[in-house]
Amino acid sequence: MNKTPSITVSIKTLNEAQGIEKTIDSVRKQLQPYPHQIIVADSLSTDNTRDLALGKDVMVVCLDDISDRSCGIGHQLGWLYSEGDYLLLLDGDMELEPGFLDTAVEFLETHPEYAGVAGSVEMDDASNYEFKSRKQRLHLIYPHGDTDHLGGGGLYRRSAIEKVGYLTNLNLHAYEEAELGIRLGAAGYKLHRLDVPYFSHTSYTMPTFKMLIYRWKNRFLCAPGELLRGCWGKAHFPAALRIVRNELVFTLYLLILLVCLLTFNAKVIAIALLPLLAFIALKTAKNRSLRDGVQSVINLFMFSAGMLRGMARTVRDPMQRPAVTVFNPKHIDTENENSLR
Repeated sequence: MNKTPSITVSIKTLNEAQGIEKTIDSVRKQLQPYPHQIIVADSLSTDNTRDLALGKDVMVVCLDDISDRSCGIGHQLGWLYSEGDYLLLLDGDMELEPGFLDTAVEFLETHPEYAGVAGSVEMDDASNYEFKSRKQRLHLIYPHGDTDHLGGGGLYRRSAIEKVGYLTNLNLHAYEEAELGIRLGAAGYKLHRLDVPYFSHTSYTMPTFKMLIYRWKNRFLCAPGELLRGCWGKAHFPAALRIVRNELVFTLYLLILLVCLLTFNAKVIAIALLPLLAFIALKTAKNRSLRDGVQSVINLFMFSAGMLRGMARTVRDPMQRPAVTVFNPKHIDTENENSLR
């Protein structure tokens, strides 16, 4: 009789009081057949996220230093305190879709060459440009079949993560799943996205320009540059280039445009501006909105500035353990066979 695999769920949070209980409930329903633990990896939330999570009898691992906050540190905290055969990654604003876990476990149990598996994603109606654009490109961001990385998380094989050294890179303020994917690929593993629902996601509700400012302040826009900086000189650097090629191409275009502007030659400047104007026109036609067309360019401008900022950052050792406080649940049923603790 085959042994039932054990699973740790890592839920990454920063001020997720509105959704964390729903997230925990959604995974707990599907974990019952498996030995398991649930870890909330908290980046020093200022709301009552941790209290709500502890009220659900789960372990909370929380950063001690606000300067350590990053997208990459979140699931790395969960990894450091995880156990078992598999690790499931979710954010605190996601809800795990029914049936995904059993399908994902079956796939990995029968396909040992795969390090991780995910599924399709559902998003609510977005109110700002970033999430409206993301919803339009769901089939591109989360393509079915074999893929180079699993954006949004997934179910990962523990032995594969141990082989590549760490789960997610604490230097990254986004693209942490992409960086994990290219390291796993370099180690000879495959990744797959099933044509079954994985999670539903709640979009940010803040206005478009406020969202951009927020993304700049929390260094999210630096991530393409951080990814390139961290992969420089490594065998998987070309894979990193492919991940951020759109941002890189636009940044190079802006540098060329700047050089053209400095010529003060009207004809040269006009020719250099043509690709930018054509891009705005195409986006305007696609979305039937001049505002969205202009906003898409503003977003790319900000990502380009962030890329340069990210490239200039000092890279820390991704194996470094940050200072944390571990909160254990108030009530742990030591007789429960489905507990790893």
